[in-house]
Amino acid sequence: MLKIGKLTDYGIVVLDQLARAGSVKLSTENIVDSTGLPLPTVRKVMKALADSGLVIAQRGARGGYRLALAPSQIRILDVVQAFEGPVALTECSVDNHQCDITAHCSLSSSWGGINTLMMRVLARVTLDDIRKPEMQDRLYRDLVDQSDRIQLINL
Repeated sequence: MLKIGKLTDYGIVVLDQLARAGSVKLSTENIVDSTGLPLPTVRKVMKALADSGLVIAQRGARGGYRLALAPSQIRILDVVQAFEGPVALTECSVDNHQCDITAHCSLSSSWGGINTLMMRVLARVTLDDIRKPEMQDRLYRDLVDQSDRIQLINL
């Protein structure tokens, strides 16, 4: 099964809560209360989000967290990379990494393109998009339309 990790999923949930708060800073306790996540998990998530520049952390009595960018500017790709590192569907799909069978594999060169497509989809979807149920239908229609155009060009 190909899936994002729990911390990545939780990161998107936390970013949604910060987006709902707008310019109001949320404390870790506010985030725990609004998400139902355990405090140690929220701390890990907030550290990764702050380290990646997706949120701004302010210490002190009036401290808290807020989004560093508008929800429409936070790409899901950036969130995934903040928690998972570079997107790599296979070992050979990025940076010319090779696995034990690369010399004998006729498919290794194909994975780079597939990986790039996956990254483009993740880069195209923003936090703002994922917060809207209709986004899924629109994205699917756009991808199908693009696929159909590509098939017509290749005929």
